[in-house]
Amino acid sequence: MFMEHLALTYKCHSSIGNSLDLNNMIKEVLTTFVEETNAINGFFYLIDENNNLYKYMSYNNSFEYDKELLKEHINDFKYVKDFDFDDKRFLVLPLDKGFIFIVYENNEINFEYITSMFQDLIVKLNISIDACLNVQRMKNKNKILKHLTNELKEQQKQLIESDKYKSDFLANMSHELKTPLNSIIVISSIMSKNKNKKLDDEQVKNMKIINNCGNDLLVLINDILDISKIEAGEITINLTKTNINQLIEDLITEMQPLAVEKELLLISSCLLNQIFLLTDSSRIKQILKNLISNAIKFTKDGKIEVILEENANDLTIKVIDEGIGIPKEKLQHIFERFKQADGSTTRKYGGTGLGLAISKELALLLGADIKAFSEIDKGSTFELILPKKTTIKNISDDKVTIFSKDKDEVIEDIVFFDMDENILEETKLKQEDRILVINSDHSSFFQVAVALKKQGVFIDYFNSFEESLNSLDKNYKLILIYEENLSSNLDEILEYLKNEKLNYLVIATNDDSKENFFNKELVKTELFNKILTYLEK
Repeated sequence: MFMEHLALTYKCHSSIGNSLDLNNMIKEVLTTFVEETNAINGFFYLIDENNNLYKYMSYNNSFEYDKELLKEHINDFKYVKDFDFDDKRFLVLPLDKGFIFIVYENNEINFEYITSMFQDLIVKLNISIDACLNVQRMKNKNKILKHLTNELKEQQKQLIESDKYKSDFLANMSHELKTPLNSIIVISSIMSKNKNKKLDDEQVKNMKIINNCGNDLLVLINDILDISKIEAGEITINLTKTNINQLIEDLITEMQPLAVEKELLLISSCLLNQIFLLTDSSRIKQILKNLISNAIKFTKDGKIEVILEENANDLTIKVIDEGIGIPKEKLQHIFERFKQADGSTTRKYGGTGLGLAISKELALLLGADIKAFSEIDKGSTFELILPKKTTIKNISDDKVTIFSKDKDEVIEDIVFFDMDENILEETKLKQEDRILVINSDHSSFFQVAVALKKQGVFIDYFNSFEESLNSLDKNYKLILIYEENLSSNLDEILEYLKNEKLNYLVIATNDDSKENFFNKELVKTELFNKILTYLEK
């Protein structure tokens, strides 16, 4: 008898917790409990999250006893209990999340042992049921989350599409508006000079007002156009070796009339040594011009100072004013689009609220950053931080992305891209589509190389003439030589090329009066057409 009880306990215990699906688990439990204890039926009632009891499953899919049982026999059960009902013997297992009823016809069964056994199984049953319910809840939540995720993805897709339409609309409208506006600006500027003396003083004054308003409107349109390009990822970065000191001095000279008009003092303080960076000078100028314009706009009297400082890893250009300042709570939002200190600022001083947002985006594209510090009625300081060390990634024909603060790379050592990349198989290239470049200045030749590449021209690069000797048998249509810092004797090179009857062009630092010499200053503007002439394109 002991072995029979032990086997029965093992089978009932083993039937619990074999599945995390509540339906499968309860089905296995009821089947084992009923069949192994010689019962005729079994029921499971579940208590839901709202503490409502409802029938969940029966051994033989029958619930003919449920109404009476629920009314008379399940209140305040804490332990396994048996009772007689309708000529049957019932065993009730009270659980944390429900009840199990086992129905018997044979009263000769040892109910004392079965009751004790089931009482010991309740803890494992509760744990298993909780696990199944938790898994079921997670599945239901996952379904909801999946549904919400799909909805969010669809909404995101619609928003991206809508945003693209908006950007396209703004870009198109900006172009459409600029065409007549440029005419208004040009004509009003000419008429305001009154060279033929046909206008009186009042009319000249009105023409100047029209011209000023037109220029203000052009700035607003350009801001909208820039932000549209940034959102569309269409901003192009043109890298050049830039003299930062000279850039600041030129910009101060350009902005001086605006400061003089408001009787403000605009001064600059640059380092004695000349600082050169590989960057986009036009974008740097755009950022600084925006910062200085804001300083002039928001300063009633006093001075505006532009300071260039050099640190170990970067350059910092500070624009310091003595203007109205920015409240501390507004300062963190100053680089967000369409944001100014408050609504009255926009009404009083004008502007779209896009200038600083555009400057911030452009700075990030250059691997730089902008920081702002301000105090009400004491002025503001904006810092443009330009990294000395940059890593250029994802260089294509049209777009450049720059990442900064790479300590392992020096800016002079940057390789723009592999000029010998086999985009087209060499066997398919014509000889007249091939040129050789010796000792090139990458920063100045970059744009020309890209343009030639689009024309199907294959370019071979060598750092010295000696390295190129083994390749000269390829009958290059043109040999391009940069004179500056050339390691070999230029006269000897030219004599060799003349003897070999090879076409050559020397990029000269100063003297371009000699035959086949080309001024370095004209590389970006005229060299491309000159090379196409040699290639007969």
